[in-house]
Amino acid sequence: MKKKRLLFVFLAGVAVAYLCVSCTYDYFVDETNYRIFVPEVASGAVKGCYVAVYNEAGALVRSRSTGVSDDPRAKTGVFAFRLQPGKYTAYCYANVDDLQIVEAASADQAFISMKPVNARDSHAYALPPEVVFQKLTPEIGNRFEQRVDTTSLERYVGRITVRFKNIPVSLPDVMRVQLEADGVATRQYFSRDTLTSRFTEQDYIFDESLATPGKPGGEWEVDHYYFPSIPDQLTRLTIRFLNASGGVLNEIPVEVMDTKTVRPLPLLHGRRIILEIDSYMIIGIGLTGWDEDIDHSGREI
Repeated sequence: MKKKRLLFVFLAGVAVAYLCVSCTYDYFVDETNYRIFVPEVASGAVKGCYVAVYNEAGALVRSRSTGVSDDPRAKTGVFAFRLQPGKYTAYCYANVDDLQIVEAASADQAFISMKPVNARDSHAYALPPEVVFQKLTPEIGNRFEQRVDTTSLERYVGRITVRFKNIPVSLPDVMRVQLEADGVATRQYFSRDTLTSRFTEQDYIFDESLATPGKPGGEWEVDHYYFPSIPDQLTRLTIRFLNASGGVLNEIPVEVMDTKTVRPLPLLHGRRIILEIDSYMIIGIGLTGWDEDIDHSGREI
């Protein structure tokens, strides 16, 4: 009889221990009180999304992503967290599959950056994808409060479009276009919003892609995405036109500057700079929205 009583007590103890463990797991992992819903993830409009939450002291609380995540809800656009009462900052970046994300314990040290093109040149970086982002500042009043924020993502990257007229090259011979961009940003710290930086002064962007067909009248357009420009930093583009064997047919340097003030033209996030070039000279400049256009009138700022 005593053995049966001891067995019953032992089994009851195991059950209580299991319940305690289960409650602990649910409390810290499953019972979340703050959710960020990213509709673009749910609809498949973005390739990848990363969310990091930092407390008021700037320390990392938790991060989640649609790539490697211990929370399957993230793949449906729901990024769930359990937060203690206080003020927080949540950084959300999407379309980041082709970027490097350096997660750090402090928001001042965490950043996204472009990826190196190859191991042979540590200063050459690939063009960024069409990154979108939002910074949220939730405040949790008490631990029982349930809060849901729905993002309204805006474009992080900008565009620089170069339109050539009377291009000094035989257009039918152009098979590929090569780009080198100096003075560009390659890194974005979370805590600095859209104030960009780079790793070294030697950083540059390199890209080579198939040529798109030229337009009637000998016009040619080259269009690329970039991080927002570094303040007061001049962006210099070198555009090379290559033939089928990789030979350089012509090389045209382009400085992204206001020809009147001779000052660098800043590329802001989600904006577009359109440069019209006749032969080797800038004849028109347009600062527009992402999808806006200029009418080839040769106007300047």
